[in-house]
Amino acid sequence: MDASGQGTTPGTKVDIWTCNGDSNQKWTIKADGTITGVQSGLCLDATGAGTANGTLLELWTCTGGSNQKWTRS
Repeated sequence: MDASGQGTTPGTKVDIWTCNGDSNQKWTIKADGTITGVQSGLCLDATGAGTANGTLLELWTCTGGSNQKWTRS
């Protein structure tokens, strides 16, 4: 995943992108289920609290909302 355009502000779009090692592609998975961008410190967020297929992802201020909680299996 890649914070588009090296963005570090709330609302920055998150894309799938070829790995290049830049800091906008580095993420921290936290125990509470949030994923934060190393470069921005912001949370990976399902835009508009969307749950439908195709919902966009963005960086956003961490709120603790369910649209910022992730699991892996």
